[in-house]
Amino acid sequence: MKLNNLIILFFFSLILSAQENASLVLNKYFQAIGGISSINRVQSIYSFAHCIGPNGKYETEIQSAKNNKTIFRQIKENKPDFIGIVNGDNYWTKGFEIDISNKNSAFVWRSHELQWIATHLTERFRDAKFISNEDFEGKQAVKISAIDELDKTAYLYFEKNTDLLLGLIIINPFEENQDTIRLSINDWKKVGNLLLPSKVTFSDKQGDFILNFHTIKINQIDQANFNIPKKIIAIKKLLELHELQRNAHFNRDAKLLTSIMADNFIEVRNGKINTPKKEDLFKRFQGYFDSVTFIEWDDIQPPIIKISDDATLAQIFVQKRVKLKTNENQVESTIYAWTATFKKNQNNWVMTSITSTENK
Repeated sequence: MKLNNLIILFFFSLILSAQENASLVLNKYFQAIGGISSINRVQSIYSFAHCIGPNGKYETEIQSAKNNKTIFRQIKENKPDFIGIVNGDNYWTKGFEIDISNKNSAFVWRSHELQWIATHLTERFRDAKFISNEDFEGKQAVKISAIDELDKTAYLYFEKNTDLLLGLIIINPFEENQDTIRLSINDWKKVGNLLLPSKVTFSDKQGDFILNFHTIKINQIDQANFNIPKKIIAIKKLLELHELQRNAHFNRDAKLLTSIMADNFIEVRNGKINTPKKEDLFKRFQGYFDSVTFIEWDDIQPPIIKISDDATLAQIFVQKRVKLKTNENQVESTIYAWTATFKKNQNNWVMTSITSTENK
């Protein structure tokens, strides 16, 4: 057998060995906190913590349920409560208004649901591999690497003597220089047949945040709490249409662009109000697309979306940087800002008007 093949086989065997060792560690851990059969009976977990951080005291309430459902609530004195909610790939905040959020924010909220992480560790972290034996918080630990929900490498530490999770290290999604968040489990509490984290310390460059969970309940959450608001469904759809317009420009597809415009479409530009027919819009846009190649058609800031209370009408405020090259090889750059109105017809949203300005 050639040397290269032997080297490949050697490294492949090392990978398999690391995965097998990680599986053994995880199996011992799940047994230590109560066993797989007890874990499988968990449909939801509610927890409430008294917390203290660099800026003082606050409280944290967490609701977790199957199928990637989370409600994260932080309560601070003399400030409105912050509420972040996750249901599958839907992320939103709830306050004076309901607003859409993003996966990075959801990752931070979900990093606080320690009891759910403890019982569903392999759902949150995949591709576990044994790394080494080393100390963590002054205790002998087994270090395992895994991939988190943002496809970043995380490190999990399990105490050798008890097989319990000592803590983990994750990458802060809001830090460009890959700063980490260190999570240390300081204490555990028996809840029913399960052993769950009851005191946890988060450490980052701001300092230490200590969470003391005084209330932990299993399978006592109303699933209706996670229902996705109509406004969030509408915003997601409108953002899809926003991206569709970008694709239509780069693909020179006037049919796609005009497909989202209402039959009674109104446009306001150059000091005039126009009500063009759809076939005229198609001809105009296709002629325009055929004469240029788009280099940029990008948001300068995220679009601002306002939805009516019944989620049937919407306004979108957009600012775009458009850079293109003409067929004569001239490069043009323009800043556009516009307001588009949309109306929901049955299950589809259509653009009813646009008011546009430009600054070359």
